[in-house]
Amino acid sequence: MALAMTNGAHEPETAWEALTRELDLWMEDGRTATFWWRDDDAADHTQALEHLLELQATLDVPLALAVIPAKATPALQTRLQPSAQVAVLQHGYAHTNFADPADTKARKIELDDSRPAAYVIGDLATGMQALERYPGFLPVLVPPWNRIASHLIPFLPELGFRGLSTLGPRPRLSPISGVRANNVHLDIIDWRGKHTGTPAGFLGAETILAGACAHLEARRTGTVDAEEATGLMTHHAVMETESKEFVREFVERTQQHPAVHWLSAAEVFPVA
Repeated sequence: MALAMTNGAHEPETAWEALTRELDLWMEDGRTATFWWRDDDAADHTQALEHLLELQATLDVPLALAVIPAKATPALQTRLQPSAQVAVLQHGYAHTNFADPADTKARKIELDDSRPAAYVIGDLATGMQALERYPGFLPVLVPPWNRIASHLIPFLPELGFRGLSTLGPRPRLSPISGVRANNVHLDIIDWRGKHTGTPAGFLGAETILAGACAHLEARRTGTVDAEEATGLMTHHAVMETESKEFVREFVERTQQHPAVHWLSAAEVFPVA
C-alpha cells in the first residue's frame, strides 16, 4: 500500500486517502472523473428495492436499474414513476441460466450460444416490448451475469438497443455501429465468499476502493479507454447494512470532490 506523509512521519495511506489522491491527479490534469451507478436484478417492488430507492433519493445521484422483463411486476412499474434520476435498463429476458448443467465449471449465462440465435433474439425483443412501458426506459442491454455470446452482439442495433453494459473495461477495438458500450467495474458483492467467507456478502471497502483507484488510474494514463465512465454495480436484493453504508460513503465522498461528476444513464448512453 502506498505511503502518505503525516506530521513528518510515514504512515500507511488509507484506501479512502488513496482514492482522494487519485482524484486529485485528475483535477491537476484539468479532467473530469466520471462515474455511474447500475443496480441489477430488479423485478418487483420489494422492501430491498425500496431501501435502494430511498438511498438513491437521499444521495441525489442518478441510478440505472436493470430490470428483468419476464419477471417484472405491475407493482414495480407503478413504483418507478417518471424521474430523471432513475433509468430502467433491460436485464436480459428471464435471468435463466442456459449453461450446461453437466459442466460443473460452466459459468452462468442466459444470452448463450447453445440455442439458436433466433430464440435468444426473440426473447430480447419480447423483453424490450414489455419494458418500453416503464418510466425512464432506455434501450440498453445488461446481460444477466454480465455475459453475452459474441455472435449475438451484432443483432442488438436491429433490435433497437443503443447500449450494452457488462463487467470490466470495455474493449477499444471493433466498436459496434449504433451500440455504445459502458460497463461497470466495481462490484461490491463477494459472490463466492473468497474474501469474506460468506457468499453474497460485502466485498469490503479496501478491495472495492483499490479497484476504483486502479480503473481511474488506468483511464488517466490511457491503459484503458479514458472515456468510459467508472461503473459502480450493486444488487439491492443481497445488500446488507455494511454494503449500503459503503455505497453511501463512496457516493458522498466522490460527490464532494471537484474532479468528479456522476452521470445519468442517458448521459452514459446518449442517443446517436
